[in-house]
Amino acid sequence: MEHIGIDLGSKESQVCVRSAGGEIVGEWRWRTDRLVVFLQDRPAARVIVETCTEAFRIAALAQRAGHDVRVVAATLVRSLGVGQRGLKNDVRDARVLSQASCRMDLPSVHIPTAISQEVKAICVSREALIKTRTQLIGRVRGYVRARLGRVLRATPESLPKRAAKRCSMIRMRIPPRP
Repeated sequence: MEHIGIDLGSKESQVCVRSAGGEIVGEWRWRTDRLVVFLQDRPAARVIVETCTEAFRIAALAQRAGHDVRVVAATLVRSLGVGQRGLKNDVRDARVLSQASCRMDLPSVHIPTAISQEVKAICVSREALIKTRTQLIGRVRGYVRARLGRVLRATPESLPKRAAKRCSMIRMRIPPRP
């Protein structure tokens, strides 16, 4: 069985393929969005990637192509030598991943299903929207209080109308420019 180490990047990824004996069979640079083509054309192999933004998407593509996939935690890959001496080198990192796969059975983090990933993305997006809304409400209330000395009480739904009313009062108090 071959061992494929992939150092994922947002635009391009470095791939290192080793034979079961550990010899490098080939090294390539692939566009990350085209890795599926590379993985579909290869015989079943163990594919090793480090956890990152694209890791679970690439893992799912590799599994569908019949590969044994391991998404290795970032803390573990550091101890293997990825990113050694603080230097980022894609070729060396892909080599280290494939070499480690040849030497040991690397543990994988849990690879969530596509549905789980989608639900999490929705929850995280909702949380960000609520946090942003809360910050904006606080900012508007602070502005009105600083200008009028009045507390603006409103629900998120009634805030725009009440803030507009208060802000029109602020505009009336500003003297015209000479």
